[in-house]
Amino acid sequence: MEHLQSALQIRFAQRSEAGRKPENQDTVGARLPDGAALTSKGIAIAIADGVSSSEAAREASQTAITGFLTDYYATPDTWRTQQSAVRVIQSLNSSLWGRSQNSVYGEGYLSTFSALILKGDSGFIFHVGDTRVYRLRDGSLEPLTRDHTQRIDRTTNYLSRALGADPSLEIDMHTVELQVGDLFILTCDGIHEVIPTNEFSALIQQHRDDLDQLCSAAIAAALQHNSDDNLSIQVACIEQLGSASQTDAMQVLSRLPFPPLLSPGQQLDGLTVKKILHESNRSQVYLVSDEKNQLLVMKTPSVIFQDDPAYIERFALESWIGARIQSPHVARVVTPPAARSCLYYLTEYIPGPTLTQLLKERGTLAISDAVELTEHLARGIRAFHRKETLHQDLKPDNIVISSKGAMIVDFGSCWVAGIQEMGAPFLRDKILGTLDYSAPEYRYGGKVGPRSDQFSLAVLLYEMLTGKLPYGSQYSAAMDLKSFQRLTYNSAMQYNPLVPNWLDQALEKALDIHPNGRYEALSEWLQDIKRPNPAWLTAKQKPLMERHPERVWKWIALAGWTLALVMVYLYF
Repeated sequence: MEHLQSALQIRFAQRSEAGRKPENQDTVGARLPDGAALTSKGIAIAIADGVSSSEAAREASQTAITGFLTDYYATPDTWRTQQSAVRVIQSLNSSLWGRSQNSVYGEGYLSTFSALILKGDSGFIFHVGDTRVYRLRDGSLEPLTRDHTQRIDRTTNYLSRALGADPSLEIDMHTVELQVGDLFILTCDGIHEVIPTNEFSALIQQHRDDLDQLCSAAIAAALQHNSDDNLSIQVACIEQLGSASQTDAMQVLSRLPFPPLLSPGQQLDGLTVKKILHESNRSQVYLVSDEKNQLLVMKTPSVIFQDDPAYIERFALESWIGARIQSPHVARVVTPPAARSCLYYLTEYIPGPTLTQLLKERGTLAISDAVELTEHLARGIRAFHRKETLHQDLKPDNIVISSKGAMIVDFGSCWVAGIQEMGAPFLRDKILGTLDYSAPEYRYGGKVGPRSDQFSLAVLLYEMLTGKLPYGSQYSAAMDLKSFQRLTYNSAMQYNPLVPNWLDQALEKALDIHPNGRYEALSEWLQDIKRPNPAWLTAKQKPLMERHPERVWKWIALAGWTLALVMVYLYF
């Protein structure tokens, strides 16, 4: 990310030799990026040992290392480290497995694999086979991986897990907190199987200030202990953690000044303000035109927060998120025509009313129109979810109805998984979505996820069909689980008799107070709102007490008073 750079620094060395073998079937590799890649992806270190019993051992280990170091950095910045690494490793496993199965001469593409990713103030370990990752801290050498081997007798082990050995792969994952001075060592079995643990620990501590010498000493020690295997070792020492200091963060985040409040006719970086679209205490939104008279939307931060690093990070994130979400139903972030002189970002201008304006004009929408718009929004939301990003603020004001259908135009409350892994020297800005539309778990502390956006999307469809909110006016006042559990879903059929029972059932499921009660995937919900679910098409209608509890209680009360009056009349 351009607005916050990592300060992570390490010392690193590696070495790999054939040893007494005629061919080196090990592969080692590392990528130490800088700038944005260091912040979003971190430093990747990996070691692989081709399984000697397979004909293509060397090619397998080389494929594992080069593929991992290339593909990991090509995954979306918004993905968690674990998601990025696991998907790449599983893809490599499938590739090696397929090559083994399709080999004309029966070569086996098998390799062990261990990777260490250093990111911010955390270390992420991914492991398959019998290569190892150690950590030396405070004079104590600790193995952070376990060998995937099975002992046959006193002298014979066989590898129980390896890349390319099976179409499905189980990967050991482990996360550790980094400390300055931590020393991480990755080795193949040609080293750690022959050097006694105490001797290996003493050797590491003796040479920890010279990592190149450490690698050479380890290989020499393995040869002295008559290792007959390939010899590979990698060493990384943590010099500085990745969390930037408060001062460093402020210098980077605030290097662009806040723009002043703008009025129609004023210019900024070659952009002319046409009119003010929206103003609030957090931002200003303008309609602007460039030198080619192309209309764009400019969003600027509020000067109230010019000394607030959390707000500045949140604002910068909006542009960063929007640039990475690709969908015909999400507003496109536009590169400014000239270098920016201050902090703002641009999106395409989408002519058309907001959903708020449309509902004011029409009241409610036809079922087919409402479902179609909902399908557009679901496609946009799925584009967010594919990048491990939650929108968190779906509401009518953030949706524009264009000639292409419904479009999402705001990224101000998005949650990004990859960003949450990065350390920050300040308390991050956490913005709750609009209360009437945000899922209950945001307020009662439940598990937030894609189903939270599903809830908000269902509220929008309910409002398009009824002009009402599914839980009434009390919903926005609820702040704890007990308060939410006291709420009752109001059947959409109560307000719009044209809504069929099966569509009402689909709405109610997506609007469940508990995330686990909702649909597992948006695609399932879309299917149920577009065509009748057979289970609901034939289902009996709910009891009147559940559909209209307030009416039932009114009738009971009226009947009670009537009975009381009759009894009084008869008595006198």
